[in-house]
Amino acid sequence: MSNSMTGGNSAAVRPAAVAGSFYPGKADALRKEVQRLLDGAGDIHPGGKVLGAMAPHAGYVYSARFSAPVFKALGACEIDTVVIIGHDLGANAPGILAVLSDVDAYETPLGQVPVDVAMVKALRDVPGIMIHNGIHAREHSIEVQLPFLQVVKPGVKIVPAFMGEVSVENCRRFVEALEKAAGGSRLFILASTDLSHYPAYDDAIALDKTTMALVSAMDLQGLCDCQTGKGVDAPNTQTAICAAGGVITALTFAQKHGANEVKILARGNSGDARGGDLASVVGYASAIFVDTRTTNAGKQSAGDAAAAAAKATPNATPAAGPAPEFALSAAAQAELLSLARNRISAETRRETWAYRPPVALTELQEPAAVFVTLTKDGQLRGCIGTTMAREPLWAAVEDAACAAAFEDNRFTPVQEDELKRLRVEISVLSPMQPVASADAVQPFKHGVLIRAGYHSGLFLPQVWEQLPDKEQFLSVLCEHKAGLPGNAWRRQDVKLFIFTVFAFHEQQ
Repeated sequence: MSNSMTGGNSAAVRPAAVAGSFYPGKADALRKEVQRLLDGAGDIHPGGKVLGAMAPHAGYVYSARFSAPVFKALGACEIDTVVIIGHDLGANAPGILAVLSDVDAYETPLGQVPVDVAMVKALRDVPGIMIHNGIHAREHSIEVQLPFLQVVKPGVKIVPAFMGEVSVENCRRFVEALEKAAGGSRLFILASTDLSHYPAYDDAIALDKTTMALVSAMDLQGLCDCQTGKGVDAPNTQTAICAAGGVITALTFAQKHGANEVKILARGNSGDARGGDLASVVGYASAIFVDTRTTNAGKQSAGDAAAAAAKATPNATPAAGPAPEFALSAAAQAELLSLARNRISAETRRETWAYRPPVALTELQEPAAVFVTLTKDGQLRGCIGTTMAREPLWAAVEDAACAAAFEDNRFTPVQEDELKRLRVEISVLSPMQPVASADAVQPFKHGVLIRAGYHSGLFLPQVWEQLPDKEQFLSVLCEHKAGLPGNAWRRQDVKLFIFTVFAFHEQQ
């Protein structure tokens, strides 16, 4: 049996289907809009070789600003062919790995994007892979990525694909087929996907955080479960992710070629757009899948440069300790404190929220682990953050500020009448450094993370002000933060990590 079905469309060029609706229909306006979005994305510092990515695919007015950072990163990659994986066909395609198109090119107002015809020809006889141009004819999830690609990688070829039945095994088989068909071509896999569909604004934020935590953890089976609706209980939610198959395939490919980290570049939803409906939204996020042990074209990220400087400088912090201390500019500090306060204020007032970091403050785009601490009249009012650098600094501060104000289970959510009495403090963490014992912990300098199995807890260096004795500091950390016996820090099976912070706060 042939795997080919033209679906009534035998044209060699697949014409633009959503130009003028999802994105500008005139070439000049489209190019100008794409360039504006790319410029607004600022500088992207992957910190290694980018091997795959995910980007949303809604109308540009809603999601393109979240997509732009991915293409900014992709522009520096050496690529021959981009496999763009759109929607999952899921239950409608039992036994199918993927559905491709064998046209010669896709067209947008910016011209034609060539299809890697040789690859598609090599794939068409793979069991489970089929050709159906009719399914591709009016679908938008691949097309909306093309104008960005035409600007940052003119002339690059594509393989347009929809996933069939989504499973970890099917995605692995599709990756193997792609690699075999590619020959010596340099592949890049881009998953075109939106996140939650149609929950209310607040529900979408919570649900999308959960989904992106699975992506960050490279939890392939968790994403499969997410695609089938497991664990999704928000009202009016159709799905948590519309193209999990593409994300799993891109992660599978990236991991196979050395990716060890997911870097989330942007996240939001349609409610963030001007006039967006907060009662029913679609979630968006973009991320790159990176081998942080390999830099692109010899370039170093800020973290790579700091590590190199530490090795070269005689007075640098010893290897047994955390990374050297660092600082942010006064302008960046002021911008982040304003961002945190304004995000909290908007939430208390139920105002539509949208933020774009200043292009000039490139340090805000560096991935960072952050804690935001809120105090009221000198007393703790909330403190939440992350220990891993998974988002740009500005996005990490935005998320942590909102979580500290409204999601710290020790406190009731912050109310509008409290805003004038709050003080915001931001702590940017250095990378975690494992240590053999508590002997390496220096009071008033190091924060400490303790971990044992599923138990973990963290104290920032600021806690030394209340607990200046090291044994007391570690015992309270174990008992009150990690749910462990007070003396657990002495055990051999307990892991200790130290770090430093650059902390700054509002003046009151």
